[in-house]
Amino acid sequence: MQYSLIDNFRNFAIQHRIMVVSFLCVIILGMFIYLFNVGYASREKTLEFEEIHNLIAELKEKDKEVRNGLEVTKVNKVVKGIDISSWQGNIDFAKVKDSGIDFIMIRCGFRNQVDAEIKEDSNFRYNISEANKYGIPVGVYFYSTARNEEEVLEEASFVINLINEYEVVYPVAYDFEMFNENRTVGVTDATINSNALRFLGYIENHGYTGMLYTNLRGIEKHWDLEAFKSYPLWYAQYADMNSFQGQHEMWQYANNGRVDGIIGNVDLDEGYVAYEKVD
Repeated sequence: MQYSLIDNFRNFAIQHRIMVVSFLCVIILGMFIYLFNVGYASREKTLEFEEIHNLIAELKEKDKEVRNGLEVTKVNKVVKGIDISSWQGNIDFAKVKDSGIDFIMIRCGFRNQVDAEIKEDSNFRYNISEANKYGIPVGVYFYSTARNEEEVLEEASFVINLINEYEVVYPVAYDFEMFNENRTVGVTDATINSNALRFLGYIENHGYTGMLYTNLRGIEKHWDLEAFKSYPLWYAQYADMNSFQGQHEMWQYANNGRVDGIIGNVDLDEGYVAYEKVD
């Protein structure tokens, strides 16, 4: 007697019904888990989109009056600068002015690695007030460790609200250096690039010039410079000669400089564009 394929399967199922039932249960459970995960991921994305949308709306309302009212012009010439933070301690800005420094980039804040809180640089208000007092043109930079769009928008809002009462003629720079380290482990370069563009766009929308700070490693391995072509670049390479051939407006060429009025080392910069306030 010959058995059809269906008969053979039926006989096998009867003889091994426990195994067959178990197999079918595993398949059904697997499908259930898959469908649940797909639905959950979709809901997560929807919630994330709604959260970002709501945050943008909140920030627009909160920051709608915050705007850099200075009229600034750019002049193509080589200028001498420094960048400073609380690490330089109390600076004598009168001596810095007399030393021939043309501009200063001042750290305004950072996102803490430990608790992820945004912190104001402890010397920022003193530094920018004194620089304004002595007529030294300034820009600022923020050291970011943002993991996502929400955090980077929070950082941008923090910056414009902090600096709005001062004269900021030079750009506001986004400084991100912790690629896949500490709290940014697992954050992709695509997300980091997107975050930086979000920050710079927010800054620009409030009347400031955005700038990206990076070094050669960042350029070669992480940043998509084509996406940032509308923003000036601040390039860091500690050397006697600048080997970077790409377009950039500022070169940080030393971290062990000496300037009268500052105790200890300070970063030295060379600018190829001077930002000047129009009176």
